[in-house]
Amino acid sequence: MKKKGSKKEKKIFFKVYMWTISYLYQYRWKFALFVISGIVLTLVNLAVPKLFQRLIDDIIPQKNVSALLWLLAMFAILIVSFFTFTVLRQWMQRHIQEKAGIDLQLSLFHHLRKLGFSHYEKTPTGYTLSMFHTEVAAVQQMYSNLFPSMLERSVTVIISSILLFSINVKLSLIIIPCILLYFVGGPYFSKKWGVWNKEALHLRRETGKKLYDSISALIEVRAYGRVDWDLKRLIQSQSDYHRALLKQYVFSYLRGAMRTLSANIGTLVLFIASAIFIQQGSLTIGDFVAFSLYFFIVMDTLISLIGLLTQQSVVISQAELLYRFLAIEPEVKEVDKPHWLQEVKGAITFDRVSFGYNGQSDVIQHFNLDVQPGEKVAFVGSSGNGKSTLLKLVSRFYDTTSGEIRLDGMPISQLSFAQLRGSIGFVFQETYLFGGTIMDNIRFGKPEATGEEIIAAAKSAFAHHFIMEFPQGYQTEVGERGVKLSGGQKQRIAIARMFMKDPQIILLDEATSALDSTSEQEVMRSLDALLEGRTTIAVAHRLSTVQHFDKIVLVEQGQPAEVGRYEQLMEQQGAFYQLVRGRLSEGVVG
Repeated sequence: MKKKGSKKEKKIFFKVYMWTISYLYQYRWKFALFVISGIVLTLVNLAVPKLFQRLIDDIIPQKNVSALLWLLAMFAILIVSFFTFTVLRQWMQRHIQEKAGIDLQLSLFHHLRKLGFSHYEKTPTGYTLSMFHTEVAAVQQMYSNLFPSMLERSVTVIISSILLFSINVKLSLIIIPCILLYFVGGPYFSKKWGVWNKEALHLRRETGKKLYDSISALIEVRAYGRVDWDLKRLIQSQSDYHRALLKQYVFSYLRGAMRTLSANIGTLVLFIASAIFIQQGSLTIGDFVAFSLYFFIVMDTLISLIGLLTQQSVVISQAELLYRFLAIEPEVKEVDKPHWLQEVKGAITFDRVSFGYNGQSDVIQHFNLDVQPGEKVAFVGSSGNGKSTLLKLVSRFYDTTSGEIRLDGMPISQLSFAQLRGSIGFVFQETYLFGGTIMDNIRFGKPEATGEEIIAAAKSAFAHHFIMEFPQGYQTEVGERGVKLSGGQKQRIAIARMFMKDPQIILLDEATSALDSTSEQEVMRSLDALLEGRTTIAVAHRLSTVQHFDKIVLVEQGQPAEVGRYEQLMEQQGAFYQLVRGRLSEGVVG
């Protein structure tokens, strides 16, 4: 069983490894030049011991001045070559690292957009941010250092070993066990280092998530008096992370100690054996110097190569998170050849629509409703009956389990996301404002809009007056998530954005439920101007805000229990009438 699991793990490792380096394919010629530059630098370094060997054995004893000048010329060429290819390699390294890293990030961003609303609801923001910050940065090391260095060091070990044997076969055979001595404990320590490095990275990611939550929930933490509780969570998370980090360092030091031990033993054996061979006349002083330099190069490079392989295994384990993320299939997919409506009129039909989250029991059950172009429809009812879910289904944030929703007679599943969502304006209970100026936030509805268009939209949303009360007017910075504005002001900015977008369909998800009565009146005045002539579906908590709507739908257990105008439903004295009486007694409707 373990062997099967091991084979499966190796297969996945290979797949992830090939996927990771596949981002280099677009830059293969530049990457090849990058690797060639590294190999040239390696050859330059390997040429130096041979020149020393020639200097010691031939030039100095014979006092050959012309050969010395030739040797100095060779040194000069090597120095120029080293400088040239070092600059070229560093430039290529930075270029490839950034380009391939950007391509990887764009792949993740595009896929994140494809996964859509359902993924956002299930995945913490802190986890996604950590993935971009930690895993992507780790994979960039593969492009800039780990993968090319592995190739270069492999070439170095092979050529250096050949040069060792070319100098003296017997001495090489004696030294090989000393080189292999590192493998007694070195790989084990490297493996344990990799395990704790992986654990440290995981705990670092968890700490990042907690830190994000702590900063995001700062107001709630203080309001509930849970500062100490939040601090303990962070301290515990940091403590776990540093404990793993400490163990990682311990095995790193043990690995280094093993490297030093094997190098020192090898040096001792080398000196003793070389002294014997020099006395016997089978080894010259120049051979000894060159052999010693190559020995240290092989030792250092081989140990470095093992470390690189260990680091790559850690990076690939991180890259596997990205690989698996990109393998997630979107729950809502766009058809290959979407239909395009010549004109969106705004007729919406719910035809026997059923839906449940994550395969659970249906929140919406056989829902039927016709909404005419320009009609204003309100969904009302107690919480948990599927009102907001219906709005998500209209926007195709989720697909129906059965039945279908049609826009102007065409199933929305056959329309492109661009046309469907381009025709819909969504005003949420909590408006998200970007950390820029008021003008930038309104322009979000139409990126190419002029300043005059933005001001006109703000006036239509009854936002121009309060905007001009700020010293910087439309250039006022709203702060993160619009923290410098009141709830009513943020909602009117959102409505101004809708005027800029000019959609045919407006979806309101309890857009005024979080506002006080004064702010609600201001926002309702803006909404009345926005909804004029547009198909509107609103989820309403305060029934007084939808009394003038064309149609009110009481949603109970995912079905339309009652449908009609406000006056009609009140006259029937059915479930809606009882709901209004209950809300009146609670002081919600006034």
